[in-house]
Amino acid sequence: MDRFTYSDFLKVYSSNEKCLEAIKNTRFPNGIFCKQCEKITKYYKVKGRPVYECEFGGNHQISPLAGTVLEKTTTPLTSWFYAMFLMINTRAGVSAKQLQRELGVTYKTAWRMFHQIRKLMADMDITPLEGDVEIDETFVGGKGYNRMKVWHGNEKPKEVVMGMIKKGGK
Repeated sequence: MDRFTYSDFLKVYSSNEKCLEAIKNTRFPNGIFCKQCEKITKYYKVKGRPVYECEFGGNHQISPLAGTVLEKTTTPLTSWFYAMFLMINTRAGVSAKQLQRELGVTYKTAWRMFHQIRKLMADMDITPLEGDVEIDETFVGGKGYNRMKVWHGNEKPKEVVMGMIKKGGK
């Protein structure tokens, strides 16, 4: 798949259950180790709760959201995933106010989500890009004719924003 479009997003993350399953598969790619069974076992979703339970019963339940920014959220996971989708795919960036409008949540909720997602993006492992790398830059701020090095009066210099992507990768 070349691009992950909004249509693709809706197919993959159309419900809270699908979002929770995606988190579970990301956090436990090799399966979940049951402490009671002392082995990796199959886990089933507990109805009405964001937890999974060991196939052999007992009281061993695991929550894929534990220890994440989503741990005690009351906002639907679909909203969180859509906010992440917007923040990653919007070229010019997205504001908390825009998230509020898009998600239909309060500004306080949108602001918290915005900052939690930004924190996650900042914590991502950054490795050097190798192979074919595309690089682009733009100037932000001020008027187009103010790109010169000498600034007059109260005008602020333009800021340079640069982006890089490995072809077919990060």
